[in-house]
Amino acid sequence: MENGVLENRLAEIPFDSNEESCSISRNRRTSKLSNCHLSGFLPKRFIFSCIGFLASTLAISLNTNLSIVIVSMVDRSNESLIHVKSSNECLLVDVPREVEAEHEPIEIKRGEFHWSPETEGLALGAVYYGQLIGFLPGGRMAELYGGKRTLIAFLFLASLCTAAVPFAARFSVHFFIACRFLVGVGTSPVIPVLFHLISRWIPESERSFNASFILAGYGVGTFLSFLTSGMLCASDFLGGWPSVFYIGGVCGLGWCLLCYLFIYETPKDHPTITSKELTYISKNLGLIEQKQIKKIPWKSLLTSLPFWSLALGYFGQFWILGFYSTVQTLYMGTILNLDSITNGELSCVPPLARGVFACLCGYPADIALKRGYVDKSFIRKGATIINTVFSCVGFVAILLAGCNPVLNTIFFTVGGLLGDFITFGVCMGGVDIAPNLSGTVSGILNFVGVIPFFVIPALVGFTTKYERSMAQWRYVYYGTIGVVLITTVVYTIFGTSEPQEWGTYDDVPVEEDSVDLTKTEKPENKP
Repeated sequence: MENGVLENRLAEIPFDSNEESCSISRNRRTSKLSNCHLSGFLPKRFIFSCIGFLASTLAISLNTNLSIVIVSMVDRSNESLIHVKSSNECLLVDVPREVEAEHEPIEIKRGEFHWSPETEGLALGAVYYGQLIGFLPGGRMAELYGGKRTLIAFLFLASLCTAAVPFAARFSVHFFIACRFLVGVGTSPVIPVLFHLISRWIPESERSFNASFILAGYGVGTFLSFLTSGMLCASDFLGGWPSVFYIGGVCGLGWCLLCYLFIYETPKDHPTITSKELTYISKNLGLIEQKQIKKIPWKSLLTSLPFWSLALGYFGQFWILGFYSTVQTLYMGTILNLDSITNGELSCVPPLARGVFACLCGYPADIALKRGYVDKSFIRKGATIINTVFSCVGFVAILLAGCNPVLNTIFFTVGGLLGDFITFGVCMGGVDIAPNLSGTVSGILNFVGVIPFFVIPALVGFTTKYERSMAQWRYVYYGTIGVVLITTVVYTIFGTSEPQEWGTYDDVPVEEDSVDLTKTEKPENKP
């Protein structure tokens, strides 16, 4: 009895109090306070966001490190010249002399593997093939078995396979490609699972900032991957290029340990969350009761206009990211003729800038939503439209920038500056329309979103097959602008943020629910 009185009093204590606001462990009905200083110091939902940020940083780092490392792995000294007409438009005439002198001369190290360009292309693309397979199962597993377990299991697999890459490459190229494929499978469910957990941990009025912060890891991870991979490959640490994979694997295993120790499936499962924070989260998750949808309503989902309009918007917004992830460095290297060091340094700027800028803009979006100035639909569509405008303006400016690498970098940065607006734009759309099926829907949407990562390189290859020139690249930019504009218009007109019946409640007739008929009724205002 005394324990109950003590707990009720603790629930009334202000959240800002340090020791006195500590909650009682909900797993043991005891008056003994648990982890008081840590509970009062940092809200648990913010700890979740920080570990989610590290998850996205890790995932993109494991995916992209090979694009830099493979240059050091493969010996190209005996390659035959490829008979492709190259443009002489840019012969480093616009590169400042001090930059040119800084990177000259460059000693080219020969790699230990004699792989064909086709094999290299297959190895680089293996991650994305793995992601195609892992998106949907990962999202559904989060709904059935929990997001924490799913994240740990998949990233543990990706980390082990990353650490094994040097051994696999030296044993057989087929094992090497298989390892990279499994890395893609392991990193694929990170976005769907994180959004599944966001719907359970982050109040609606804080989701724009927290989602932006968590997925800013993709920009930061790309930045760190490009910089650290290049430096490690140039060093003798752990053999040079193998160190990239060893360190990546160890970091991944370390993240799994962090997740196991500090992340819980829902706020009510956390043993040391304060009563104040638990009440705040519970009351602000939205009006939809959280429940598990046991059977996916495929017919309703696949015939839903809001879903398909969101999928098109997803495709267009990820087309922008696909361009920056797959062919920006190719343009800088083959058209502007930048050396690999300068290319890497300049290519690091756009992903870092977009990650930082999304965090800066996510907080004002939350404030506007919380105070009722705008609704969710306005935030989602507004972020999508603004990103589309910036990207299209940036691509047009690149066409006018000529051979100046500094101007090209500036316009690439401007075009991709708002790229991470997708985090509180189309990405959160899946949580909006299907709050209780967010893992599955986000998995499907990410399957759609990874398609541009295949299509764009193929488009570039087809367009520049016989001539690498700015004139041929114009078709790539025109096609990109067209895809982004059309998909944005469709999403703006037909998209919605209203929860859909198929993503909120089980698709089971009332008379067939013999367990509890009230569960099929929509709650009026449940936390």
